[in-house]
Amino acid sequence: MSAVADLAPGGLELVRRFVNTVELPNGPDELDTLEQARGWCLSHGLAPPKDCTHVRLLRDFREALRDLLFVNNGEGDAASAWERLNPFLASTRLSLAVSPDRGLELAPEDKGPIASLLATVYESQLQGTWTRLRACRKSSCRFAYYDRTKNASRAWCSMASCGNQAKAQRRRQRERLSPG
Repeated sequence: MSAVADLAPGGLELVRRFVNTVELPNGPDELDTLEQARGWCLSHGLAPPKDCTHVRLLRDFREALRDLLFVNNGEGDAASAWERLNPFLASTRLSLAVSPDRGLELAPEDKGPIASLLATVYESQLQGTWTRLRACRKSSCRFAYYDRTKNASRAWCSMASCGNQAKAQRRRQRERLSPG
């Protein structure tokens, strides 16, 4: 599948890119330092974090979103994943605003990256696109992708890598368990 096919619609693409700012399990993290996090936020039109505490909050928020994307893929506990957003909601200010061309919309008052991304998640839920933003089922990957399949059944970020590895692993397990 091409990279263009993985792009999420509208503002949801920014959420996908935000979740993918770290390469799991031990890869580079674009939010590792204050300078890196500021650079990433500014290059994506978001207000930069103020200090190292805010950078830690951004990384925690990223993983809370990843848990929700994992739930969108049919894995994990939805209630606890949504509950993980409560501390981030408490640290932001969102309000309703009038958009001349769209009507009422949720708008971040503090213009911080967390508030902006939360508003995007909310909007994507209303548009029906949220549940197609997913995290790869492979626990060591969990790369965020947008599922454009007709029946919304895609489970891995890439069939060529994670999907084939998972299928091969299941086949080897069956072969070990089968008699003779």
